[in-house]
Amino acid sequence: MRFGIQRRRLLAAVVVTVVGVAALYTASTWGWAAVRGSTTGASGGVGSLPDVVERPPDSVATTGDYGPVGTVSMVFAGTDVRDGLLGDLDPAWLTISSQTGDYRALEVDDLPQPAAGAVAVSPAGDRLAWVGEDGVVVYDPVTDDAAALEVPGATSVGTFSPDGELLLVLAEGLVVVDVATGSVVAEVPGDRDDLRRTAWRPDNSAVDVVVGTELVTASVPGPEIARQPTDIPEGSQLAWSATGERLVSLQPARGARRLFVAELQGDRVSASQRVSTTGISLERLLGFSGRDSVTVIARALESGAVQRVLDVPLVTGTIEDVTTLPDPGPNWAGTSTLAVATDTLTFGSTDFADRVWPWSYTARLVMCVLVGVFFLGLFVTRRPR
Repeated sequence: MRFGIQRRRLLAAVVVTVVGVAALYTASTWGWAAVRGSTTGASGGVGSLPDVVERPPDSVATTGDYGPVGTVSMVFAGTDVRDGLLGDLDPAWLTISSQTGDYRALEVDDLPQPAAGAVAVSPAGDRLAWVGEDGVVVYDPVTDDAAALEVPGATSVGTFSPDGELLLVLAEGLVVVDVATGSVVAEVPGDRDDLRRTAWRPDNSAVDVVVGTELVTASVPGPEIARQPTDIPEGSQLAWSATGERLVSLQPARGARRLFVAELQGDRVSASQRVSTTGISLERLLGFSGRDSVTVIARALESGAVQRVLDVPLVTGTIEDVTTLPDPGPNWAGTSTLAVATDTLTFGSTDFADRVWPWSYTARLVMCVLVGVFFLGLFVTRRPR
């Protein structure tokens, strides 16, 4: 009789422990996500780049659990992000807040597979764009809203206009799309290879690209096309200064890349002058960071494999470190997938607070089980005999 009573008490304790573990796990996952989503507001406004880009763990916070990240400074493809207890985000795209430096993995439908330039970010970091199954997707990282634009034949996205209202898209040729309506407002000469080599005029009035031996300027809205001879070789990356007075080009030259600057004289662009970039190997032009400086992705020859975002003076001065990029590894698919909000280049980088990464769902479950086993053991060892 007494043994039967003890057995029923133990069984009841086990049931209570299991229910408690389940409740605690629910509170630490979905409950915590709900609290975060209702109390944490996403920040807007232009911020700055992080001084270091880290490779986050697979337990990095997601927009589904932690809400939208706010305006972003960088977007890049990851390789391994957990979704819940057993799931994975595939594809995985990670964003960095320009206000707080927080990392957030996107839980948005119709994300593209990791590829060079697959996701574009507006200069202010308040819009992302990619090509999905239903057209061009425009996503707001502040509100977590996404809209699909019907752009027939769209296969790739290019760069946003300086005001973020227009977007270059490859759709049976290069076209300029109004991101509010999805309507095509201009056509730009060029092909897929020119998609990310174009340069927007700072007043959003035109797009420039080198085709053959000519600098081609397509007005926005179209259809006017202007052409002028240029010494900038085809395949060069271009960027206009905020005042529209200077055009910088990153030019291919004998297996390397060299930086040149030209002046706008009337409606013509002057001959290009080479900019000194001693000690670095240039890889990509991001844009102007000031009247007399541009920001690039490059490797310092002394460090070899380490890639950095660097600020390069056009006249005189010292090349400055802005952001150190990760070594190859988990959750870093490489700089080819990296998109940068160019308005942040003006503000440089910030040493944000040290990251505190979320616990994985597996770690939370283990913690809940251990707590449950502890209290069950306490009950068994301390109950009256």
